[in-house]
Amino acid sequence: MHTTTQGAEALAGVLPALGVEGCSVEDAADLEFIVAERGRLAWDYIEDNGYEGEVVVTFWVENGEAERALIEGVREGLCRLKDDVRDGAYGKGADFGRLAFGAEVVRDDWKDSYKESFRTFSPCEGVVVAPPWEAEDILENEEYIRLIIDPGMAFGTGSHETTAMCLARLRGLIKSGDRVLDAGTGSGILAIAAALMGAGEVHAVEMDEDAAASAQGNIAANGVGGRVALIIGDITEPGTLPEGARYELITANLSFVLIERLLPVFKGLLADGGALIISGLLDVDEGRAVKAFGCNGLRVAEVVKAGEWLMIEACKH
Repeated sequence: MHTTTQGAEALAGVLPALGVEGCSVEDAADLEFIVAERGRLAWDYIEDNGYEGEVVVTFWVENGEAERALIEGVREGLCRLKDDVRDGAYGKGADFGRLAFGAEVVRDDWKDSYKESFRTFSPCEGVVVAPPWEAEDILENEEYIRLIIDPGMAFGTGSHETTAMCLARLRGLIKSGDRVLDAGTGSGILAIAAALMGAGEVHAVEMDEDAAASAQGNIAANGVGGRVALIIGDITEPGTLPEGARYELITANLSFVLIERLLPVFKGLLADGGALIISGLLDVDEGRAVKAFGCNGLRVAEVVKAGEWLMIEACKH
């Protein structure tokens, strides 16, 4: 599906309701950031191939009758989404691009195709991310934290600006023995980094079972199973987290819609003097986000931008 960054955010919310369990987003703006910074951040991650054009949202299904019906449902859903945009449901001036849909048959090993381009790199100063198939080439060194990450079907290799900003801020804030909550852990990269940076206890929470499986494998690969507890569930539901749990650091790299819903929960879970590290927000949402933090009794300490993305550090008033 061909759209814009704004349209991709909307599709991420619409597609699950249509029966699509997961999708990938290729945004030239994200790749441009990596290419521009590769001299400082990366060693051998990506080449400048002139990435440009629309944002492409892709999902995969088996080639069966039920799946073909799902595809037709997505086509209809796109038509409804176009009508909603035209009718102003997403605000005046919303730009979702063409919302054009295309389909093609791909090879059976598509789930592993990301391995062709995922190489060892440094998302921020003092952190190196290596896929398992290159981990042996990267020796442990006290000058940097080495993360072994295989994202599988989850978000979070560290290459995206949002994850890179969170890693950098986590490295600057974490103290030995801190209790950390990573909400929507995805591949587990932030939770694992927190443990390797000195956290005493980390709760990595994920609702998606495929993503949770990726996180569990990465937790084991990094040898932090004793300090990182993977929890499959929704932190808004009673019993998901231990009763009375409080955290010195809370990280969440999620969509702005989810962040808005979770801010009251985060405030209740944040220990006095603790900090929130929030990302996944677009720069166009900065004003609305700062207001939402304030309305929930949270003070924005700093806003960091990378490309069109934001990272917000906040604490209790």
